[in-house]
Amino acid sequence: MPDGPPVGGEGGLPIGEEGGLLELRGWALAEHWVGYGVTATADGPRRVVILARRAFTRPPGVGWVALLREATGWTEPDRCGVDWAATEAALGTALPGDYKNIVDAFGAGSFDEYLDLLVPGALGTDLVAWGQNMERYADLYRPYPVHPAPGGVLIWGTSEQELTFHWLTGPADPDDWPVLVQYLDGEWQRFDCGTGEFALRLLTDRTPPFAFPPSAGPFPHWFASWELPER
Repeated sequence: MPDGPPVGGEGGLPIGEEGGLLELRGWALAEHWVGYGVTATADGPRRVVILARRAFTRPPGVGWVALLREATGWTEPDRCGVDWAATEAALGTALPGDYKNIVDAFGAGSFDEYLDLLVPGALGTDLVAWGQNMERYADLYRPYPVHPAPGGVLIWGTSEQELTFHWLTGPADPDDWPVLVQYLDGEWQRFDCGTGEFALRLLTDRTPPFAFPPSAGPFPHWFASWELPER
């Protein structure tokens, strides 16, 4: 059986262009799909190698929290222990709905021991306490002002990997707030997506501008709860 040219999403021919795809085996490798197949041609079956870039897509109708549960194997029931009305009153702003859904589902803890959630009322990682203390350290957040200043940043997550996670607040709906990541050297990186999408893509998306370390690991993703005993 003769070999054919590469096909797929890297400048090759469309898959099965001549007579259809007869056989295909494939697997994920980093940011690519790699496949080996047999396609029909006018001269008979021809072997092909398929290389295509993996694109991040969310299944229609599936929420970010459901995808985070699936990605981390999290099967615990929702925590739902936060008084969100009191929290938002204390901070002087409404909060993104997907962040509240994540906290209600997972509680206090860490995704892959990389993204540590700030959760209202959590010991040492209280979202309200951290948010209210930001003005004391305003110089650390330049060039951005800090919440409650207009357009100020509000922290919602930390990491032992020398970066912190924030919202860029504003007059718009909190569900439209982008995520800002600040690195130890003071550099900022903006992600124009919500908290739920950001958290999932931090874990699973190997393509820039994401490609955070958890996405490259060979191990399953997990959520380490700081509220529940280890099994």
